[in-house]
Amino acid sequence: MEQREEKTENIQRKRSRGKSSSSSLPLDLTSEIFSRLPAKSVVRFRCVSKLWSSITTAPYFTNSFETRPNLMFFFKEGDKFFVFTIPQHNQNPNESYSYSSSEIIDSYHTTYPKRCCVTTLTESVHGLIFFRKAATPIIWNPTMRKFKPLRKLDERWKNIKVSLGYDPVDGKHKVVCMPYGNAFYECRVLTLGSDQEWRTVKTNHKNSPFTFHGGVCYRQSRCINGVIYYRADTNSGRVILSFDVRSERFDVIELPWDENFGLVMMMSYKGRLACLGFNHEKNSRSLWVLEDVEKREWSCHTYLPISHYEPGLENYFNLTGITNDGELIYVPNTVLERFHVIYFDAIRETFRRVIYKGVADKGFRLRNGLEDKPIRRLHFFPNHIETLMSL
Repeated sequence: MEQREEKTENIQRKRSRGKSSSSSLPLDLTSEIFSRLPAKSVVRFRCVSKLWSSITTAPYFTNSFETRPNLMFFFKEGDKFFVFTIPQHNQNPNESYSYSSSEIIDSYHTTYPKRCCVTTLTESVHGLIFFRKAATPIIWNPTMRKFKPLRKLDERWKNIKVSLGYDPVDGKHKVVCMPYGNAFYECRVLTLGSDQEWRTVKTNHKNSPFTFHGGVCYRQSRCINGVIYYRADTNSGRVILSFDVRSERFDVIELPWDENFGLVMMMSYKGRLACLGFNHEKNSRSLWVLEDVEKREWSCHTYLPISHYEPGLENYFNLTGITNDGELIYVPNTVLERFHVIYFDAIRETFRRVIYKGVADKGFRLRNGLEDKPIRRLHFFPNHIETLMSL
């Protein structure tokens, strides 16, 4: 009996020591430590104690939490939905040519949502992605592995172009829907986390979003520092329209190039709008950067294709975006065994090829019951950050 009481006292003393040691850390320091961890670890630590759960689920923490930008991608095989996150930052920025290998940061698979339309995917905007499931708009948080259906638009809004925006001042995401095929004076806007009601926002710039691939819009807009940019046709010709996510106001930006320039992609170049394309007449590639939004001043940089560094690369790799450091990202259109990504800085003329282990190799295929056949239709999201934001 005495031994049992002594054992109970020892356990209580250990518990009291544990409480005193954990409570000795100030809350702001504990929060700072959590903010430096991967999202996967933060979610796991919520189960440790009520205190840790309250810290990591508090709005001030979830709204401010974000990780280093990475390259995220997914592919569908049967009814499985495979999601990967890999590092995109340059470990050796001073090298003009490098060839290295890297491990993946995170991966998981889940059941693929039925009747999803991947042609309406938006870019990853502050950790969230928009797509459609039949006529239902869906918001996806890859970090929390959650899908949230939004309220449907009315029947008049079937053929739409969708953009996802983020207001860094108020910390809010907004979904912006515009009809394509016809010019319009208004759009529909929904603020995530609010009453989930679609609102009508008018513009004094009648326009029709410019589309590709037979009218299908696939990530033809970019959200940069709280402003959504997209190409549109107006009465005065083709322009770039901007939509301020916070003020919900539209503005027109005239194109700086002539008709010989073919625009391939809009992107964020070091926090500024950039347009990448080629000149049909000169058979050259150019990167236009909007240096000053107020003065509408652009700079133009001409560069060589990636096949200049390794012949034939453009036949097997597609441009998917650009890192925050200004490196163009070329990804494989098909993966068999090795998974390569090419990072190319068109202005500094640096080139690096990275092999990521654990993607589509024999071990991965055996674990997931995949056959020895090429993996196709991969969808990539550069500069993806992990977010703990609830939907």
